[in-house]
Amino acid sequence: MISHTFLGDNDEQSAYTISLQDGSGKLINDKHNYSSVQIQTLDSVVSKADFSPNFIKIDTDGFDFKVLRGAFKTLTYFKPTIFFEWDKNHLQAQNEDFLSIFPRLNKLGYEQLLIFDNFGVLLCVLQSDDCNNLKLLMDYTQDSRQNIYYYDILTFHKDSSFKLTEWLKARKTESKNLTDV
Repeated sequence: MISHTFLGDNDEQSAYTISLQDGSGKLINDKHNYSSVQIQTLDSVVSKADFSPNFIKIDTDGFDFKVLRGAFKTLTYFKPTIFFEWDKNHLQAQNEDFLSIFPRLNKLGYEQLLIFDNFGVLLCVLQSDDCNNLKLLMDYTQDSRQNIYYYDILTFHKDSSFKLTEWLKARKTESKNLTDV
């Protein structure tokens, strides 16, 4: 299903400027130069559709947490796999606390996070309630000497058939086999 809409945490008309740059687009709060933009929640979009989402990918340059908050009913009912961008600078530009979504995801049953750097390399697996280590990871992106600017997070519901431990073992075996060649 394709829906041409802006997603957020409420169904509303909001004042934003649409910014297009480097092949990407985002909404910016701009009190001086704006247009009225219709925002919908993912819950609203899914409720009007005839499908069951099993995978949700979000890359919305700072609106990721708003999209997730607007999808809590969908996440609770369908328990899809979620892949989203985690970028402190984009989140702060939207007045978001960069750790705020993780306790909510944990309560919804999304307990484990696979964290990838901005090059797609799996860095670690953390619990979604481990805010201390999540903060340390995000602090690392703020060090100007690093080339890691944001993370991508993949998380599965605890009732998912995906078995993280088995996948990690298979991945390790596959990597070992490639280096033995």
